[in-house]
Amino acid sequence: MARVKAFRMARRFTVVSLTGGYCELNCSHCRARFIRSMLPAPGPRLPRVLEALHRRGVRGVLLSGGWTREGVLPVEPYLEALREAKRRLGLVFNIHLGLETRREVLEALRDVVDLVDYEFTLSDWMVRVVRGLAFGPSRYLEALEAMLEAGLNVVPHVFLWHPGSSPELLRRELRVLDDYGLEAVNLLVYIPPSGGLPRAVEERLPGLLRAARSLWPRRLYLGCMRPREARRTLDPVAVGEELVERIANPSLAAVRQYGYRMEFYDACCSVPDELLGLFGPLPRPPAALGRVEAGEKAAV
Repeated sequence: MARVKAFRMARRFTVVSLTGGYCELNCSHCRARFIRSMLPAPGPRLPRVLEALHRRGVRGVLLSGGWTREGVLPVEPYLEALREAKRRLGLVFNIHLGLETRREVLEALRDVVDLVDYEFTLSDWMVRVVRGLAFGPSRYLEALEAMLEAGLNVVPHVFLWHPGSSPELLRRELRVLDDYGLEAVNLLVYIPPSGGLPRAVEERLPGLLRAARSLWPRRLYLGCMRPREARRTLDPVAVGEELVERIANPSLAAVRQYGYRMEFYDACCSVPDELLGLFGPLPRPPAALGRVEAGEKAAV
């Protein structure tokens, strides 16, 4: 019986926003509320924040923040500070880079970040309605190709469900990513602005996850962006049926029922295998797990 790796950021891993609480794009489903829950580290604050985190025992940082109107995280001004922090502190960095395609930026990131968490979609609804971008999904393919050509380690994040999705769309997205030979896909569930999922959608999620498992030949993760209803319905199925290799923030119900099948880590669920030893396995689930069950917002 395989053990599912379960992840929760508690003490050894955290999220910082390079833009503070500001997002130029201001997508309709978020309105910057998710980045306001991150540790702000804009401008000259970043080196001091990273130093303080390292002193506290943090060994991994997810670099995130608001996007520009072109759908890009403005990381370029921080490259030297991040390179220096990597050299001096040995921090593990993953990043929500957005749709960056500039070769000079991507190549500069190659020796700075260990992983790119990359939201991937072929949905015109997601790109134009939710993100409010002025271009279509083809830009997502261009950015993915540019990142891979630059030698970056990319884990695509794909929506298992959103209001503009369909089983056929999910199938196309996974087939495209399979053609690129990517090793892992991280599945998300859209969080509506209201915060909750309709019951009919909640009931469809296990079937969609089983379909994704049948389509994807390599590692499949269940990421932290999913509403409470999705966690309630999906998590016991994901672990009990061994549909995923990794799960972020598993529900307490899933832990109580299947905890003996889980191996717990204090980290982001996308961390490469060769770095997992810095973050676990832990002898028991992180204490912070219960706060998610009580309604804590998921990190995006």
